[in-house]
Amino acid sequence: METKTAVVIVLAVALELVCKGEDDIDENYKKSMEEAHSLSVTINKNLENYDRKLRPNAGGKPVMVEVEFKVISFGEIKEVNMEYSMDIFFRQWWKDPRMRHNSSKPFNMAYDPTSLIWTPDTYFWNVKHAKYHRVTRENMRVRISADGEIYFSTRISVVAHCDMDLHMYPMDTQTCELRIESYAHTMDDVDYKWRSGNNKGIEIVSSKMAQFDLLRYETSNDASINSKGSFAKLRAEFKFRRRLDYHMSSVYLPEVILVVLSWCTFFITPSAVPARVSLSITTILTTILLSSTVNSEIPKVSYLKSIDFFMLTSFGFIFSALVEYIIVLNTSNVFWRKKTKEMNHDTAEEGLDDIVLKLNGSPKKMELSKLRPRKPMERSADAPSTDHWVDKTSRVLFPALFVLFLMIYTVHYKSRIEE
Repeated sequence: METKTAVVIVLAVALELVCKGEDDIDENYKKSMEEAHSLSVTINKNLENYDRKLRPNAGGKPVMVEVEFKVISFGEIKEVNMEYSMDIFFRQWWKDPRMRHNSSKPFNMAYDPTSLIWTPDTYFWNVKHAKYHRVTRENMRVRISADGEIYFSTRISVVAHCDMDLHMYPMDTQTCELRIESYAHTMDDVDYKWRSGNNKGIEIVSSKMAQFDLLRYETSNDASINSKGSFAKLRAEFKFRRRLDYHMSSVYLPEVILVVLSWCTFFITPSAVPARVSLSITTILTTILLSSTVNSEIPKVSYLKSIDFFMLTSFGFIFSALVEYIIVLNTSNVFWRKKTKEMNHDTAEEGLDDIVLKLNGSPKKMELSKLRPRKPMERSADAPSTDHWVDKTSRVLFPALFVLFLMIYTVHYKSRIEE
């Protein structure tokens, strides 16, 4: 009996606690709803007499705008157009006393605030194209704190201009900047600074790219002065280094193979004119085609690039192989002709002896009729080679010079990369 009574008491207490908890939850929820409604009423009341054409503190001290952005990803870096692209979350903070409220919680909304309140006329100085993301709706967020601090965040895709120096291409390192300024307000009205923090105002989510590596990024504050006044300027610099893997497999290695292939003509007999000429012409035309393909992917600059030096030198080696064959055709092999003349001279002397014997009526006259035609002279093992001396020299000289060129090219540009 006592056990049953104890169970009933426990159940009654538990039920009472549950009901009390529900009442507390309902009370908290009700209080939160009232606070949200009060905050909404306050914001709407602030907007009734709000003039969004006037900046905060109009006529007084300038508005300080703090800037920060998060790089979601980098896009393609195009040398032909000298541009790069990235997808960012762009964030701004500033204070507007006209939007103060007494709520303990900030006011949040996913909406474009430019149609409701004053927002900084921030723009990207070197951007060619930019767009807001609006799927599934505006990717924007506004938060208004009790002290009137406004936080505005939006997602933007930008394509910005980048001044590129292609002297070292494809072993180059490019520095691309993103400049942020106020379009209409001078520093007397609007000033800018980077949001303080360990990330220097920039946060990188992903830095992976197809042909480049992100080495580092830096931020700085500056002022842009022109005839209209002094404008606050924020600068973000990204340093990219190009990867060599693609160019090694598609340019450098094929070019070296073509140069080595052109040396095969040195091992073909000089009498095989079609074989040697066709091989030389084929390698020359292939080199020209490869050079045109490479230059079509980069701007037509007025200076020579690193890859141009390599391809022009390689083309010089290939063309020299054709010139070498022309020299072979127009130069006699002195050693081979000398031996042939000696052999022909001995044969002529023997024939002359027979003729003399016959004219003098020698007793051996009748024996001449018994002479049979001589067999053609067989080439002995010690007979001289028919290889031209120019070909022999080229087989050693061309590879040695090309290896020397590769060593100088590699050392020179590697030292410049380290600099």
